[in-house]
Amino acid sequence: MTSEDNVIKDLFSEEGSRKVLSIYWTFLVVILIYHATVFWVIMQDDIQSKNDQPSFSISFEEFSDISTESRTINDGEESVIQYTAQPGMFDSHSGFGMLYVNISYTETSGEIADPCDTVSADLAPTGANADWNNPNNDLSGVSSDCETISLVLHVFPEYLGENYNVIGGNEQYWIDSWTDSSHGEGTFNLEVEVIVNEPVTSGIPTVSDTDEEVTVTWEAVFFDVSASQV
Repeated sequence: MTSEDNVIKDLFSEEGSRKVLSIYWTFLVVILIYHATVFWVIMQDDIQSKNDQPSFSISFEEFSDISTESRTINDGEESVIQYTAQPGMFDSHSGFGMLYVNISYTETSGEIADPCDTVSADLAPTGANADWNNPNNDLSGVSSDCETISLVLHVFPEYLGENYNVIGGNEQYWIDSWTDSSHGEGTFNLEVEVIVNEPVTSGIPTVSDTDEEVTVTWEAVFFDVSASQV
């Protein structure tokens, strides 16, 4: 028998050693039971508490306020056309969600073979409280073929107009989260410039094209929010 076999035999034959091993195994079992308890009881309670939180459906109803203005702009000039939403819309709705701006025009000189003029429009990020840095904004455009220029500004932060579901909170909490009359307050400034494209007959003394009439349509989209438990 080797010396190693003797050591193992002595270890298990001595009463003190058996007590040490017994304590060790008891401690190991306690640790395993503790971790099992944490996982199956405490963690399960945490998961269950999350499942017990109420779910809510957040929905929106939209209301549009449309305003139209026409203006004649001289060749090479820039005109600032302003818009302010009606105060009553802020009072009667949860928030101002989106602003759509359409700039339309036709060639109005009446001259033969006169091409469309070039119109550029920029919605300046000044004067009104809005989500100006939203990546989905479209704040400028140019047209040289009489096509309508369409601009889009997100006014209420994170507003998309789409219904969605949430977990936690209560109905009033979610309604308050989407109720704020400060977004959209102030004056929106639209900068419009016209560059006249002369007709082929422009050399004739009686033929000239010096300006263009531009029509701007503002559509302010307000919304009411509702929250219901599902």
